[in-house]
Amino acid sequence: MAVKNKAIDRDRNGRICRKYTGKVWNWFPDGTPSWWTNLHMNRPRRRMNTHLCHLVVSGMDPDELVFPLGNNKPHHYYW
Repeated sequence: MAVKNKAIDRDRNGRICRKYTGKVWNWFPDGTPSWWTNLHMNRPRRRMNTHLCHLVVSGMDPDELVFPLGNNKPHHYYW
């Protein structure tokens, strides 16, 4: 369902109000700044994956290693 098709979003001429077409002015719309996500969530996981890949290439058995499950980020929040 579209958000901008409500009668309350329209002016008296039927056009959509300007406040519903502009950019959202939240500081962090997703709740966490992107630099924080990159520094504390993405980089450590990539570093761990790279380390595990180097271990496999160097000859270690992949069945003995514990690879991270899924695509969920760890719960280390900025706030």
